Amino acid sequence: MDRGANEYSDLFYHSVQVLNNYTDDVSEENFLEQYFQENDVPDRDFISTVLFDCVRHSTLLRTVMEIFYSTDGINVRRSEQNMYKVISYIIFFQLDTVGLKLLRGFINTVQLHRMYQFLQFLLNDDRLMAVREECLKLYDKEYFDEKIYRVIKSHLPHLKSVLLDLTDIVEGRSAPRQIQPPTKTKPFKITSPKHRAVPVPQIIPKMERIKPAPKTTYEPSRERIELEKVREENHRKAIEKLEHTRTLKYGFMQTEKSHKTHEKLSKIVEDREKNLQFDIFRANPPPKPQVNKIPVKLNVASVLKESQLYRRHEDEVRRRLQEYEFGARDAQEFLTWQTDILNLFFSYMRKKDYDSDLLELERKRLEGKLSYEEAILAKQRLQDENKRMADEMKEKTREIIDDYVKEKVKDEKRMKQLIEEVIDGRENAKLAQQKLQQYKKDFVKQYKEELKDMMKQALEDAEVEMRQRFELIQQIRAMESVPVDRWKPVDLTTIAGHGVLDEMSIAELRERLELVKDEREKERELKRDQIIKEKQDKEKQITDTVQYIVKFRNELTTAAAV
Repeated sequence: MDRGANEYSDLFYHSVQVLNNYTDDVSEENFLEQYFQENDVPDRDFISTVLFDCVRHSTLLRTVMEIFYSTDGINVRRSEQNMYKVISYIIFFQLDTVGLKLLRGFINTVQLHRMYQFLQFLLNDDRLMAVREECLKLYDKEYFDEKIYRVIKSHLPHLKSVLLDLTDIVEGRSAPRQIQPPTKTKPFKITSPKHRAVPVPQIIPKMERIKPAPKTTYEPSRERIELEKVREENHRKAIEKLEHTRTLKYGFMQTEKSHKTHEKLSKIVEDREKNLQFDIFRANPPPKPQVNKIPVKLNVASVLKESQLYRRHEDEVRRRLQEYEFGARDAQEFLTWQTDILNLFFSYMRKKDYDSDLLELERKRLEGKLSYEEAILAKQRLQDENKRMADEMKEKTREIIDDYVKEKVKDEKRMKQLIEEVIDGRENAKLAQQKLQQYKKDFVKQYKEELKDMMKQALEDAEVEMRQRFELIQQIRAMESVPVDRWKPVDLTTIAGHGVLDEMSIAELRERLELVKDEREKERELKRDQIIKEKQDKEKQITDTVQYIVKFRNELTTAAAV
């Protein structure tokens, strides 16, 4: 960065220098304090604000720089990016506060063609949209549009005027360019329409007067009046008859039946009696069911099941008798006692849990207090440790610098010695070169002689090998021409001779097969006898079980009869 001679040069220089020297290892406050002690800064508050905000919005500024260096700033040095970051920060965040005067002062501090190239990129609509799309991935849309994008849009005409001034200076124009005011809209001059002529009213024709309806239209006729009178008279007579009927006695309802009616009734009764049948055959009642007297043929499963049922019944009766002998009693008292004991135990455990919870809360409170105190002590220890490590780093750095200086001196001495050796070696180079050439000639001559001897020996060895192969082939052909007797007699008593374990002859194999057949036949006979015996035992067991069931049934029948 070139430092100009205006009043803003020092301020801009320190703004960029702070960003160049700052690292994430040290906090901003400590770094600024150290920087202010080492340098004379005109406006410390502004420098602090620039550093804090640039660190806070480092992602946004880095995005702008990446887009700039990938599009318009390909030929711009990367080492100057902090300078462009400061300009971007002022345009995005501080333009409402500091104004255009400070921005112009900062721009005039730098070489104009660099700043002209950067402002061309930053004030281009397409580039602004690209920056906006990338920044929306990092910020909320409402925040970015309200806090950043709106400020740029509101100051865009002024920023473009700054860019035009830079363009004039870069292109060598002496007269300032006049900025035309923005076009103002005017309303259109539209001809007002003519007023319509008032139409002449039409004459409404008068209608003839209609005669009124006659009075007889809404009055009842004479026939209707007479019918109403007759209806009322009939209604009056009916009411009088009803009243007269109510005054009479009810004797007229108790009339006797006539002789003809009695005859018809008697005839109907006779016809009904003829249809009755009292001497028909009556069926015998159904026989009563006989319990446990019907012979039922039981299969094996039902017999075993019923036997198991009766045996279980006997075991249950036997178990009850044994319990009564041993003094069995009701368990209600024991259950009541057990319930009381459990209630006491549960109440004791609840109280114990409550006490343990209180102790646990108190322990946690004390642990929290101890952890807070330990955190304070740990923070103090960490600060002391950091201070100690910083001192050690300074000491190590000082030692490294001393070692580097010593090593540098040694390297210089070594280089001087090497130069002297090279000068001495150049004088003996010609003699060494002549000796080397003579050595190469002798080596080539000896190599050619050895190669010639080796080739001669290889040819002799090849001839001997070919002669041996030819003799071997003749011997093989002579052996193949002799006929071979391949017939072999078959002897069933001899083995094949394959060297397998348990190898036997065919005769022995046949004999063993016969023995195996006899053994299997014996096993089959034994198994058949065993099956017959098991079947007989099972039939005997079933018979005994059936007898036991019959006996038990008879006992149950006798007990039921008693």
